Amino acid sequence: MVGLGRWRTAQRYEQGFWASQAEQIAAGATSQLDWYKWRSDQLTQRLVRCGLGALTEGAARVLEVGGGPVGVASFYPSSRAVLVDPLESFYGSNEVLRKLRNPHAEYISGRGESLPVETGGFDLVIIENCIDHVQDAHGVMRELGRALRPDGILYLTVNCRSKTGYVVHRTLSSLRLDPGHPHTFTPPRVAALLRGHGFEPVDTEIGSYEEARREDLASPTRKARLKAYLGVSEYVTSVISRKLS
Repeated sequence: MVGLGRWRTAQRYEQGFWASQAEQIAAGATSQLDWYKWRSDQLTQRLVRCGLGALTEGAARVLEVGGGPVGVASFYPSSRAVLVDPLESFYGSNEVLRKLRNPHAEYISGRGESLPVETGGFDLVIIENCIDHVQDAHGVMRELGRALRPDGILYLTVNCRSKTGYVVHRTLSSLRLDPGHPHTFTPPRVAALLRGHGFEPVDTEIGSYEEARREDLASPTRKARLKAYLGVSEYVTSVISRKLS
């Protein structure tokens, strides 16, 4: 767990990022967040491949935690979609971001450590690129388990680093040189976090550190190249897991 001040710094960083994105969208300089639909389509296809196609037929109750201004769950075929984010008051008040939302989804302000939802009320919980932004990762995991029905499915993704990158990034994070990410993960740490909170992995996909490093080295931005030189290039780990009763 990180201190409240450290978490608030991360939230300010996140809000600043999305404020900038909204300005660019309004100016026509960037796409209108169609990434969310693409990710939702990817998830539904993957669930079918894993033998969990029943969750994609439109009857599932879906919760997303830390989904940002629009969310993957807003495009997911469900009977109910609830999206909880601590920056909801900002997202909901930004006209550019609000227009991109699904009007049938429920957007609620709240923190992952204390979700304002009923116990056992959801068949599928999504937490994408969020667990490294929270204050208390273990507290969030307990709440995700509480919100899921017995035998429910959790979909978690997070940017990971190599063993060396983990050590370097922890130093950078402690020095506030990466204000948006209070936590750092490696794939084994993700697996341990899930199992430690009663989740059994069903399907795991781990990206390539070497590929991520090559992309950073070839990037035109100094920040990306610096990440490669420091060994902190990020690659995605995503896990579909089942809540053990």
